[in-house]
Amino acid sequence: MRIVSIGFVLGAIAAPAFADQRPEVQAVTLSTAGLVMIEAQAELGRDGVRLPIRRADINDFLKSLRLSDPSGGVPMLSMTGPGGVEDVFAALPFSPDALTDLRQLVDAMIGAPVTAERRGISVSGDLMGTREVPCAQEYQRGCIAVAVLGSGREIRQILLDDATELHFSDTTDQDAVARGIAALRDAGRALMLDVSLTSTETSPREIGLGWLQPAPVWKTAWRAEDGANGLELTAWAVIENTTGQDWDAVEVTLATGAVQALQAQLYDRLDAARKLADTTMASAMMESAPMARGMAFDSAMDIAPVSMDDGDSFSRFTLSTPVTLRAGDMISLPFLRETLEDARLTLYRGGSGATHPSIAIAFENPLPLRLPAGVVTLYEEGRGHAGDAMIPELAPGAHEVIEFARDTAMQVQESEDDTQVVQSGRMVDGVLVVEERHERRTSYRVEGAPDADRALTISHPLRRGWDMQTSGGETGFDDTRFLVDVPADEIVTQDVVEQRITSTRVALLDLDSDALAFWSTRLPDPELRAMLEEIQTLRAQQAELRREITRQRALEAQLIEDQERLVGLIVQLGDDSPATRERRTRVDVIEREIEQARTARDDAETRQTEIEDTLRDMLRDS
Repeated sequence: MRIVSIGFVLGAIAAPAFADQRPEVQAVTLSTAGLVMIEAQAELGRDGVRLPIRRADINDFLKSLRLSDPSGGVPMLSMTGPGGVEDVFAALPFSPDALTDLRQLVDAMIGAPVTAERRGISVSGDLMGTREVPCAQEYQRGCIAVAVLGSGREIRQILLDDATELHFSDTTDQDAVARGIAALRDAGRALMLDVSLTSTETSPREIGLGWLQPAPVWKTAWRAEDGANGLELTAWAVIENTTGQDWDAVEVTLATGAVQALQAQLYDRLDAARKLADTTMASAMMESAPMARGMAFDSAMDIAPVSMDDGDSFSRFTLSTPVTLRAGDMISLPFLRETLEDARLTLYRGGSGATHPSIAIAFENPLPLRLPAGVVTLYEEGRGHAGDAMIPELAPGAHEVIEFARDTAMQVQESEDDTQVVQSGRMVDGVLVVEERHERRTSYRVEGAPDADRALTISHPLRRGWDMQTSGGETGFDDTRFLVDVPADEIVTQDVVEQRITSTRVALLDLDSDALAFWSTRLPDPELRAMLEEIQTLRAQQAELRREITRQRALEAQLIEDQERLVGLIVQLGDDSPATRERRTRVDVIEREIEQARTARDDAETRQTEIEDTLRDMLRDS
């Protein structure tokens, strides 16, 4: 359809309930929890305050907004709802598509009073709809006319094309079109929401505001440099302004710690009520008063002065110099420096399988608050860049060893040897209780550097349930460290021995001869070994008796089968021939053999019972 010029006589459309008054950001607190806390001031009066909030941030804004209003008025927030377009058009006589298709709009507004003008021709009256009409020119296609019912009940038509101006006369219709256009405009600005803050108190006054919104985690980049007094550690903060608002001389605080941050679904519509988060949760970052700590160091580069304070689960560093930073920009500046003892060491971590040890530094946090995690770059005098590493967040007094590079001038080979020795055994109510000593020997073969002597720290991992037998180590949380002097171009071996005692319980009545032979050769007590050997002999006899019983039962069954076959044949023949008489004799012989097999079986079973009683008596008396 051709573009149509349409003029709406809208009259005086109501202005927003708030002026273009925005809060001025005073301070921000960036947290490693992925949030930024914004503190601002604003002039609140009759027209209210406009708060442009990103759509993605509205839930955190609604869960966290705080106000400081000296008047004591009741504050109110208003904004377009999550279903704003649908809700607006549900109360309008036309659809959203009608505002982009004039024919649909006219057909939807049948009965509305209008004035239509085209090329000096004007018609007024109530809309009756549209229809297709023949075009004046053959090349034209799809000509549309709008019909209007005049005051004298006459019906007039006027073409609806790019020369037509259509005016709605009723203010209700004007307002409906204006509301629809405003709703579509707001939907087109879906990334932002205009939040209106008003109050029951309308007198102008200064108010304070504070709220949370998501933000990238602020980052720390450490520099570690050799100095006259040790290792100089400097922290650079990398800060990005993603708040959507420019910072003009804003106080910036950097918070680190384990503060819980919940996502609350307060803006989007919910089909069913579900508890998602405690919407009264206060920010733990605001509970402690600052604790000043002066920091002065001799350095060719100064750092931004900060005040620091610490809580149960967080630490804060507040920059004393205000920061000016446009929205979307990033800065990096040094904010913390400490000089530590240069605890340089050459470190090999046992169990790593590495060929070369690492060059490392043992850090201890000397501050009464947490040091933020970050990447650290080490510079050495006369060498320059010596390597990079990661420092985890360190609580006050916490230790951490970080590795920068490999010492390729040294080589380490690690090997293990396990042995098991039975150190004791005893009988308790027929149960053999055996205690074994397991010994694990780890050998570290170290080839020294060709240029100089080294002191190698071997970090041998702690193993649960194992006791360290090698003396001279320093046991920590998860390892035992041994300091080994390695002369230049020599080979040194450090053995680390660990052991553990295990207890095994074995019911002897359940053991066969092979299992008894296994234990009798390992026990240190000769009396106990002799007893197990005797039990082994009796078990062997029992095994032979079981075989004999099985053999005699099979023999008896075979004899009975042969006897029954002969008796059947004798009965079937029914004669007294020599062959039959011989068969009768064989039947009598088989009967005696059956009795012998039964006697042999009974004797074996009796002997087996006697051995079982003997074993029980032996084990009962032990």
